[in-house]
Amino acid sequence: MAKDLSANLDLNLLRTFIIIAQEQNLRKASERLFVTQPAVSHALQRLRNHFDDQLFIKTKQGLTATPYADELYHHLTPAMDSLSKALNSTLEFTPAELDGKIRVALAPQFLASIGSELYLKIHKMSPNLNVEIVNWSATTLTDIQQGETLLGINYDIENTSKALMRKELMNGDSLVFVRQNHPFSGTHITMEEASQYEFACLIIPDRTEQISDVERILTQNNLPARICFRSTSAQTVLEVIKETDMLFPCIHDLFNYPHPDYRKITVQVDPTLSQYKLVSFCPYKNSKDPLTLWLTELVRELLAQRKNTTVS
Repeated sequence: MAKDLSANLDLNLLRTFIIIAQEQNLRKASERLFVTQPAVSHALQRLRNHFDDQLFIKTKQGLTATPYADELYHHLTPAMDSLSKALNSTLEFTPAELDGKIRVALAPQFLASIGSELYLKIHKMSPNLNVEIVNWSATTLTDIQQGETLLGINYDIENTSKALMRKELMNGDSLVFVRQNHPFSGTHITMEEASQYEFACLIIPDRTEQISDVERILTQNNLPARICFRSTSAQTVLEVIKETDMLFPCIHDLFNYPHPDYRKITVQVDPTLSQYKLVSFCPYKNSKDPLTLWLTELVRELLAQRKNTTVS
């Protein structure tokens, strides 16, 4: 009779196996598990003995899974997710009791505007929760899919993995930010008027790495698009426009108060072009997860506060 590999196996070892498979690095795995690296090494040795397989081979880059480990991870991950949901489904969600670590990825404009407020909101309600709020990067969609990042906030992104759930939070409206004493003094600007100026734009991974939205829209309308500066940092772009006559296009209000250095101007464009969907991304398996739903609602509230601010 074949050996029953499920007999006498500690479920904590299976969780350790999944984290090692995702990180492919014992140090990083120990950090996610909040244990020492020797403890992870010991757990790995127990897993190797149990499954009679090396599971992970050392390489210059870290660890590489054996074919058996790849197959085991493929079958084990959804099973462990289902088990976790089954065990926790009857528990009432109480933010104050949360602990451990979560990571939320925000596109640059959202990191600049609500990053600190989001942390403070979470910390006030969940003081024992370790929170990482990071800039959206080229690996964020993969990180979300693999469970390394709990939630991501960005403009809508086409052709994402079917394993990811998109949830529309609200529409963003076209704005440009300028320095207070900018030569354009109005509160509304047309595309033709805007095209007379140079632009400083954000680089948003997975969306505007190759071409900015403003360049695409102006080109479609046969208008010049002079993009003179781009950065992944909203603060850096703001510093540049503070010293120049450049316009900083943004589909989101960066400030919920009158800023002494900057003004925001609404852009008059075709309604089909002026609104962009602000979207949260999470794995489909977490679509009804209380923690994910709670965090999404906190983000929605903060974005709504910006949207309801009167344009000055």
